[in-house]
Amino acid sequence: MSINDRIKDISTIRNWLREFSLFGDKTRADFTDMSGYRHVLKKAEQILKEALIQSRDDQNYQHVYLSMDARDIDRNPLFAFYRIHSFKPNDLKLHFVILSILADGKPKSQNEILSKIYKSQVYSVDDDITSTLHRKLEEYLAIGILTSLKLGKQKLYGLNISGIDVVSWRDAIEFFSETDSLGIVGEFLRNRLERMNQAPAKDYFVFRHHYLHHVLDAEIVETIADAMQRRLSVLVGNNPRHNHRNRTADLDEIVPIRFYHSVQSGRRYLVGSRGQDPKLIFMRLDRIQSVKPGNPVPDYPSRYDAAIRRLEHVWGVSDRGLKELTHLEMTIRVPDENDYTIKRIDVEKRHGHVEYTDNCTAKFDIDVWDVREMLPWVRTFTGYIVELKCSNQAFIDQYKRDLRAAYRMYQG
Repeated sequence: MSINDRIKDISTIRNWLREFSLFGDKTRADFTDMSGYRHVLKKAEQILKEALIQSRDDQNYQHVYLSMDARDIDRNPLFAFYRIHSFKPNDLKLHFVILSILADGKPKSQNEILSKIYKSQVYSVDDDITSTLHRKLEEYLAIGILTSLKLGKQKLYGLNISGIDVVSWRDAIEFFSETDSLGIVGEFLRNRLERMNQAPAKDYFVFRHHYLHHVLDAEIVETIADAMQRRLSVLVGNNPRHNHRNRTADLDEIVPIRFYHSVQSGRRYLVGSRGQDPKLIFMRLDRIQSVKPGNPVPDYPSRYDAAIRRLEHVWGVSDRGLKELTHLEMTIRVPDENDYTIKRIDVEKRHGHVEYTDNCTAKFDIDVWDVREMLPWVRTFTGYIVELKCSNQAFIDQYKRDLRAAYRMYQG
């Protein structure tokens, strides 16, 4: 990519890809900025090497969609979006000059660096770059490229050289980069191994269920995790449910508690609370458009403990703010002790309790806030249930209505 063909706003392309992951294909009419549609599409096509951006036509529009099969991809292609940056030609020139001057490993003050820049004749002494240089040095200090130390009243800058032996961590880095929520860290370490000619000759890890688009949420996860550690709230810009025109993200102040990751659907959630309301908030990470640190939360430890206690009785991603728990009991019987159903209830019980009365009979009981979330799971045991009790009669009534509806559908 040439200097003048740079990307101005990386978040635009990330949001664009996130929309593809959530809602499938897109047309030009789905974008509020009509003139920028082709530009964004072109950049995405340039960056994605292993993934394919495909299209199909109908009578009115060309539908563009992202086609990736995780089984055929050894390395997540979406990591490429974190290796690009918006820059100007002068910024690029200054970047290499600074790194070259500090490459000898000796810390230098801003004035020393400025003097060496003029001596190199990259810039003329008539060019006043003092403020630009200071801004660039502080920027690199903030993102970890440089370190600083005080010598009297002088502030010295030097390259941030890590002493960690990344080669000995090679296999762990390979696995971490593809599986962790902050796998982008492992990806940068993997790039370092490649520059050292120490990368594995082939990829040893293959994933059957690999949610490639999670990498797009890495910055959001990092910001929220940092806020948790610092006991801060977060200001969340949550995407509208669909990408309609003239719809903007709504800001919401949330006290972050923890992350939830569904091993069934791959969806990931931020669990938090709002204000003094004990109700838990579950926000899908892939629908969060922006996040930034908020205000200190003085009572964070007590709010965290209260939230964890409520989470102990959450089946899925809802507690509805209820004050009373619902008790559910279900007894199942299978015709053969080798039937996997009798084992499945124990594997999938979550925080419930299972008691086996014999090799073919199991009794399951649980206390939850929102029992409605359990209905789809309970229905999977239809045909094996010999007794079903619930302190919420509406749950039993709904289950019976579902059975009658299924009977009418299949038996006429």
